[in-house]
Amino acid sequence: MARNVWFYMLGVGDAFTAKHFYTNGLFHVDGREFFVDAPAYMNKMWAANNEIGEEHVDLARYRELFITHLHADHVGGVEELAYHQMYRTDDPIKLYGPGWMLQDIWSHLRPALEPSVRPEGGLASFDWFFEPIAIDQPPESGLQGAAFHDFGEFSVTYAFTKHVPKTLMYKFDFGNFRLGYSPDAAFDRANIEWLADCDLILHDTWFGEVKVLGGDIRNLHCPVADLLTLPEALQRKTLLCHYADSAYDVDPTKPAEEIGEHFRLIQQNRRYHLVVDGQPRPPERWLDPLD
Repeated sequence: MARNVWFYMLGVGDAFTAKHFYTNGLFHVDGREFFVDAPAYMNKMWAANNEIGEEHVDLARYRELFITHLHADHVGGVEELAYHQMYRTDDPIKLYGPGWMLQDIWSHLRPALEPSVRPEGGLASFDWFFEPIAIDQPPESGLQGAAFHDFGEFSVTYAFTKHVPKTLMYKFDFGNFRLGYSPDAAFDRANIEWLADCDLILHDTWFGEVKVLGGDIRNLHCPVADLLTLPEALQRKTLLCHYADSAYDVDPTKPAEEIGEHFRLIQQNRRYHLVVDGQPRPPERWLDPLD
């Protein structure tokens, strides 16, 4: 059972945001920290956060990293993190994902990183830059093993969202609190049901018109109107993320579109305390400071 669990969103915006940073966050459980996703513009994001945020974040805190999928607003910063290992491999960041995802990430990075700049020359390998750890091991067949991994302080399971192929949602189990993380997902009742046993759900949302970009955004993202069809009990424990700049004007507690009485927009640069001294907090107290 976890004694203390909190998380901190470094970004809350969608792929088109100019107001926020892309959706990603820091998660803390009893002194152990991990991040989920590493979007483009990492250094700019850290600098902006450290001017106004409640938590100072820099490269040194990146020791463990999960990835949801390979869109740039979720994985563009992985190459930026790799730059710090260009000349030597020094305590690399642990990079988590199913085996097939880790292979996809290295295939994406190879054109930029494989030609070595080290004096000995040659070709670089993935483990020069990261410590890739497959969380679907031992494999049951091929590259796909069981969708579960025990990290000691917590365990994680994952499933596919309705988004682009190979997009993951995660469920982190801290023993006395479960957190579901689905930052890029169209509305899908089966996926919502998979998340329903969580005490907190972070979920994609879409504000505004759905007929955009020459198509229907509902096959990629989740309009507020669809979310409002969910039971109130589930709405109370769901924070909405990956939202457009139009989601609110100045105050994130006053959204520009009706989101009902229970949903809330997740706030960038704020710390959410989920478990304090072994006791899970109710949703209305997640943003309260420690006593």
